[in-house]
Amino acid sequence: MYMRLLIVCLLFSCFLISSCDEGLSPDLADVRPGFGGTVTFSGDWNPEINQTHVVVFRDPLLSIEDFNVFNLSFVSEAIPNGSLSYSYSTLDTTALISTVEPGEISYIAVAQSLTDTITLSRENWIVVGLYFAENDSTQPGSIDVDEGEFINNINIHCDFNNPPPQPPGGE
Repeated sequence: MYMRLLIVCLLFSCFLISSCDEGLSPDLADVRPGFGGTVTFSGDWNPEINQTHVVVFRDPLLSIEDFNVFNLSFVSEAIPNGSLSYSYSTLDTTALISTVEPGEISYIAVAQSLTDTITLSRENWIVVGLYFAENDSTQPGSIDVDEGEFINNINIHCDFNNPPPQPPGGE
């Protein structure tokens, strides 16, 4: 009797081992589209700043109307004041907003606010760093994110002594 039970258990174990096809393997999971990089800071932080975030807009900011929640694809968690660098990822689960989808991303920036609450009033935000177009530090850079693709090294430098051009509605 015990011998039969042992044989059944061995056969069942062999069946389980041979039927495993890595169906739950993390390597086979779908990769969410997105990107990430490092933000570096130079110059002196304004001590009156209450919030600093990486912000991403799908469409270009050509008018103040483009600064809206429907265009906003990502807002990082708050970057600590005084930071020298900050790593970000649009897949970060602590992000305030993360709805990056495949397609063109037109505006990736670091913005600061004197307010202590998040608002969508353009006048409350100062852009202090911008992902620039390749070889052109006067125009925002865009990236194309494909389905299942994660792009690294979308880096931004924030020079507090030389801020980038402000989008419409800013100073």
